[in-house]
Amino acid sequence: MDILAAAEAIARAQTRAGPLLEGLAASGKLPPALVFAGPEGAGKELMAVKLAAALNCEGRGPGPACGAGARCAACSKIRTLEHPDFHLIYPVPHGEIDAGLPLVLESRREDFFARGEFANRARSVGIDLVRLVIEALSKHPYEGRRSVVAIFEAHLATVEAQNALLKLLEEPPASAAIVLVTEYPDRLLPTIRSRCYEVRFDPLSAGAIAGFLEEFYSVEKEEAKRLAALAQGNLRRGISLLDERFLGLWKDAAAVVGLVVDGKKKELVAEAEELAGYSEVRRRNRGYSREDVAELLEEMIILFGLFIRSRDGRLTESEKGVLADSIGAERVAAAAARDLPGDVGKISAALESLRRNADLELTLSHLFLDLTNAWY
Repeated sequence: MDILAAAEAIARAQTRAGPLLEGLAASGKLPPALVFAGPEGAGKELMAVKLAAALNCEGRGPGPACGAGARCAACSKIRTLEHPDFHLIYPVPHGEIDAGLPLVLESRREDFFARGEFANRARSVGIDLVRLVIEALSKHPYEGRRSVVAIFEAHLATVEAQNALLKLLEEPPASAAIVLVTEYPDRLLPTIRSRCYEVRFDPLSAGAIAGFLEEFYSVEKEEAKRLAALAQGNLRRGISLLDERFLGLWKDAAAVVGLVVDGKKKELVAEAEELAGYSEVRRRNRGYSREDVAELLEEMIILFGLFIRSRDGRLTESEKGVLADSIGAERVAAAAARDLPGDVGKISAALESLRRNADLELTLSHLFLDLTNAWY
């Protein structure tokens, strides 16, 4: 994938944030510190790449020097995430900066939407990573006009790291641009947010996601439309649906939701046992980890959200087709009689319990029986 071309596609799709950032970069009035805030899969990370290119392009932004597929030297290096004045910071496991950060960068160069380099291990943006930022910005740009630092998943910064970052934000170097990318800006210290210009990103339209899948993943037009309907505004989710493992997880979630709507209590209890890992069938064929089960619950929340929108008459034709294919039209109609917001609340509570390391089988059994209003 041409990362910069992908970033430019996102800039066009983000009809509010895209022009705003382009205008600020072109005017020379870009604030030294920004927060890119918005839902997962809105293209915030790619927009950080686009901003770095706009600030350092030898043609000073989109224009003859970088049009029609050609790239100036600066944009060519940013496209491969190798520009010496573009610093990308990703959360890594504690004490693994030296090996962890290069590992993530190499992974992103191959696939910008890759994830899971550290499996399910805890990650953070620690004080040592912030020290790297401070050191990088203490020097003049090596070959560009501006040094750009993008801290991804900034909400994973420790309090100690945020306090160190705060000192930098109080007196940022004139040649620097610092971008904090996050889905949870409220997890940043208020003093951090008060010193940053916040740029809000919207969920991407189904058309924008379908076009992206066609252009950058060579997905056929009709299949791209189907995946975009399932993506629900989340580009990362749309790309994940190209993966067989994730697609299987989605189908399993749809099957569980179907059992819930049908009120199949006995089958749901068996499903809870199998998902929890006590079944030989599960061990042979499904191999779900605790984190996979959490993802399955997230997919169930999306499905119940689609039920709500269906009941309210707010589904697009593509979404109607996807939901009917996944669940069945009769079940969609039957689901309209349920307390759907209550269902979402129950699944969300179970998801939080799993994240607090609650017993997997007990949590799932309780949830599935609660969703069918039945108990032992």
